[in-house]
Amino acid sequence: MLDKTGILQHVAKTDTTYDVLVAGAGPAGIGAALAAASAGAHTAILEARGFFGGVAAVSHWMPMNRLFLRGESRGAIHSLFIDKLRSLGPDACREGKTSWVDGDGLHIHPEYLRLAVYELFEETGCDYRIATPVTGTQMEGGRIVRAVSAAKDETASFAAKVLVDTTGDGDLSYHAGVPTVTGRETDGELMSVTMSFALCDVDVERLYAAIDEYGNEEFQDLIRAGEDDGYHVAAWYSFDRSTLPGIVSVNNGGWKRAGRIDATRPEELAIADRSGVQVAADFIRIVHERQVPGLEHCRLLRIGAAPGIRETRRIVGEYVMTLEDAIAGTEFPDVVARRYGAVDPGGMDEGRDLRTAMKSGHAFPYRSLLPLKVDNLLVAGRCASYTHLGLTAGKSMGNMMALGHAAGVAAAMAALEGVRPRDLPVALIQKSLREAGVEL
Repeated sequence: MLDKTGILQHVAKTDTTYDVLVAGAGPAGIGAALAAASAGAHTAILEARGFFGGVAAVSHWMPMNRLFLRGESRGAIHSLFIDKLRSLGPDACREGKTSWVDGDGLHIHPEYLRLAVYELFEETGCDYRIATPVTGTQMEGGRIVRAVSAAKDETASFAAKVLVDTTGDGDLSYHAGVPTVTGRETDGELMSVTMSFALCDVDVERLYAAIDEYGNEEFQDLIRAGEDDGYHVAAWYSFDRSTLPGIVSVNNGGWKRAGRIDATRPEELAIADRSGVQVAADFIRIVHERQVPGLEHCRLLRIGAAPGIRETRRIVGEYVMTLEDAIAGTEFPDVVARRYGAVDPGGMDEGRDLRTAMKSGHAFPYRSLLPLKVDNLLVAGRCASYTHLGLTAGKSMGNMMALGHAAGVAAAMAALEGVRPRDLPVALIQKSLREAGVEL
């Protein structure tokens, strides 16, 4: 039974020095925090938003792909997460898509996701805070002493021996002075920003039958043609089944005319949010007027609580993971994770012909989790060290959780042994991961 005192015991504290502090509670951060806490490190996690789950929470039932490996476990942390979700009942999750792009995943009810993460943190002894964005750091030489957050009522700071940046935008790294890059190397272009939305009163089987009958692109053209009537349309649409009858989740490529959106800039994020809300509302008008099969009587259930971001800052690490590595299946002696699936360019034309080129299960090196300049920091998730196209290779949420798992294990080991993460023997990290059931 919950009580106020019990909840407060789990809230991250400013007067404690943690072994490991994780910033950002999306899939990578969840993996890092659970791994560090499970390894015996006194761990806390800070989340900028008012809820946990990252893009999985704001994108409704969009599948968290690559949570499994060939239908089986990817390791102890993935299994811990999946088992908790399944324990919450049949409405919490359902099996995901099985295409060569999407696969080995779950469609997850966003509210049950939030509950699952709370329970997992509490059960593993990981303290947490929401509404706590990292807005600065206190540094001593090349080390972060405290992560700083400008909260509503005060400026709070949190001390830790080792920190893990899983903010997506690389906020902790940026404020610590780590070199970062943004966007495509040639012109700074970024993958699209999405405001997903959910529909109710959908004739789900007729919808999917129509997609099969028309073909995916032709079916989307029925909706995109609404631009001729003055409506705002997305560059593309994708429909996901939910755990509830008559409800479908709609992923999309964002407003076609939005242009480049840098989500680290509030004024540009406002463009993504405002246009995304309009795209969702106009979608309803289009499918009603055009009598799109299965959607003739649908209604707008809800729009994402925040835009889903595919790409902003990436750190410059000891190794920069490239698309060429993913295509060639380069093996690394410091492998700590493998990324499965396909190249997913988020709708960018340059990646369309590369989707099948990636070697599913390619190695990911520990050095790409290690930033330059800062000694007690690891970085996982989409803000780790990649090229622009290197990020697009196997960027599914289950893969990001795997990077977080590796970073969390290393962070706990470094904190408990009193060494810099870059000085850890990689063989010890690999041994710990293998013992947790990770295939390296």
